[in-house]
Formats: sequence, structure tokens, C-alpha cells
Amino acid sequence: MKKPEYLIVGAGPVGLILSLLLAKQNKSSHLLELRKKNDAHSDRRALALSYGTKIILENLGIWGLLKKKVTEIESIHTSQKNSFGRTLLSAHEYNLPALGYVVSYGDLSKALENEINKYSLIKITYEFEVSTIKNDKNKSILYGLNKDLPIETLLLILADGGKNTADLIQGLKRKETSYNHTALVTKVISEIPPNKVAYERFTSMGPIALLPNGPKEFSLVWTGEDSVINGLAKTTKDMFLKKLHEHFGERVGEFVDCDKFITFPLKKITLEEFPKSHMVIIGNSAQTMHPVAGQGFNTGIRDAYELSKLINESELSYVGSEAFINQYYVSRQLETKKTLFFTDSLINIFSNDLVGLSAVRGISLSLLDNFQPIKNFLVTKMSFGK
Repeated sequence: MKKPEYLIVGAGPVGLILSLLLAKQNKSSHLLELRKKNDAHSDRRALALSYGTKIILENLGIWGLLKKKVTEIESIHTSQKNSFGRTLLSAHEYNLPALGYVVSYGDLSKALENEINKYSLIKITYEFEVSTIKNDKNKSILYGLNKDLPIETLLLILADGGKNTADLIQGLKRKETSYNHTALVTKVISEIPPNKVAYERFTSMGPIALLPNGPKEFSLVWTGEDSVINGLAKTTKDMFLKKLHEHFGERVGEFVDCDKFITFPLKKITLEEFPKSHMVIIGNSAQTMHPVAGQGFNTGIRDAYELSKLINESELSYVGSEAFINQYYVSRQLETKKTLFFTDSLINIFSNDLVGLSAVRGISLSLLDNFQPIKNFLVTKMSFGK
């Protein structure tokens, strides 16, 4: 097998986007994916894309393939239960076409794979399970389960979302902290259609996020303490919709239907130590954060973009060196830390039920709605990660 310039473990959106960015630079890559071919196309999970991610997809020629599949978020309404305060962010205030976009994981994966088929520089091997990873001063070497032939590469990129592959890497240390929160994800239909409005509602049972997903549906993410959310998931559909209306309020009328529930525990994972040469960790393999601010996926896309940019600016002899690896991580460290701090701050502020704090939060939301500098910061953070 010909040695690829870049070997990418994980053919999810982050890995696929990186391979396309490299192909635009006339560099070859080989993607290794555990799933079967086309398996991702049926994945209906909703992804919230930032405006910055949209620009990257536009530059790759992907956005035209997605245009009919995405739902624009033109405004974001933030409020707190049992409080008069609220904040409204609108795209037109900032001369943006939208504050964000909602697309299914499957539609995005299919569009990316269709574009990749145009490039002879990109190879994808499906149903490939990694068994061993080694790296030395000159290269990384990867072995597949029941595959004797090793694959050597100048730079190995782990982009498989933090699956078991990370456990195979010597010199990799990640810190895992439980939020003691669980997320419940489903689709809901309400009396009043979404009209391209996203809602963030902070309640005593945890934050509720409603993202417009098509003309009639919302994608719901309700996060909270493990016992509370797991209890919600065990209720009947009618009881769940009643509970959701009780905590969300009247802004979209009654909730009339919902899809099946998906729940998963929430953890914060950060990279503390990493291999010093010929290997880079990006996306959820490098950092996993609470979904309350919708920053995790877009941070992973920026990882891919910044890595491709550094590769493009570097001599081939420099790529994969210890200095190269350090330069990449230093370039991403500040943004990642700030994003994690921003996300965790929202959870700590709005999930705390100390006496009197609820009233302060309500007043703060009202003041925020009239304080443009902070609104500017929020829109910039959500749109570009800066």
C-alpha cells in the first residue's frame, strides 16, 4: 500500500472536512472508518453549525449540496423559567444571513462523501478497526485488526470522536470529568412552528434547547442532573410533552408530538498530554464539552481548519516534527480553554438554585438585552468561536 502523506482515523464530518482541506492543497490522505460504507447517511441527529463552519463548507464547495437540507437560525431567544428577563439575538442586527444552521449528521456526511468522490487524492477504507498505533522520530505506523499490512504516514490524525482508538496511543493522557448531567435528545412538534427561531430556556430541571429543524419540527436537547433526565426519559409521551410545556412556557404553544428519546451522559474531556511527534488529536478526540452552547462540533471543525492551514504554511520536513506538533496545540489551546470556560460558566450560573440567584439572573437577562457589547461578544463567540 502506498504511504499516504496524511492518515486520518475517523471518517466523520471532522475527518472528512480535513481530508478535503488537504486535497485543496494537493495533498493526499487516507481515511480509516470503523463503520460500514453509507452507515452514517441514516443518522438523523441534528447538528448546529456556526456561521464560521458554514463559511468553511462554502469554500469547500459543500454548501450548495446542503442548501435544501439546512434550516437557518435567524434569531435566538434566551429566557429563564419563573423570570421576566429574556435576551433576543437577531442575525439582521449583525449583518449576518443567519446566526447558525441546523442539519442532520447524515445529510452532512453524505454531502461530504459525495464531494470526496471527486478527488483521487482521498481514499476511504471502511470497516477498519485499529489494533495498534506506534510512532517514532520519523513516522507513525498503524495496524488494523486482522490486517497484517502496516500503514505508515508522515502525520497521523486521530479524529474518531474519542472512541477506543485513543486508548491505543502511548503518551496520550486525557482528563475526564463528569458533569453529573445527562442529555435527552428528541424531535418535537409544537402548535406554533419554529419560524427559524432557536430557544434556550434555563429551568430548575436543567437547560432546554429547541433548534428549528425544518418548517414544522424542533430538535430538542434537554440536559440536567442524571436522575432527573433519566426519570423524564421513562415517562409516557403525553406526560413528557406536558412536563416540557410546564417548564418551557407558552412561546410555541402546546407541544403536540415527539420522537423517540435518546439519552447519554455528559462528560468534559480535555487533552493533558499528547504524543510529541507525527500524531495530532482533533475534534471530540481532543476535547468534549457540554452541549448547552452548541460549541463542541464547531470547535472540532476549527481544529481541522487550523491544522490544514498550519500544514499548508509548513515545509514538508517540518510537518510531524515535535516543533510542529507543539505549534498546532499552542495555536488551539487558548480558544479551546476559553470555549470550555464559556460553556461551563453557563452551566454553573444557570443551573444554580441558590436563594435569590434566580431573580438576579432574570434581571441580568433583561440588562443583557440592552447591553450591546456583551451581545456582540456572544454572537462573535457563537459564529466564529473567537
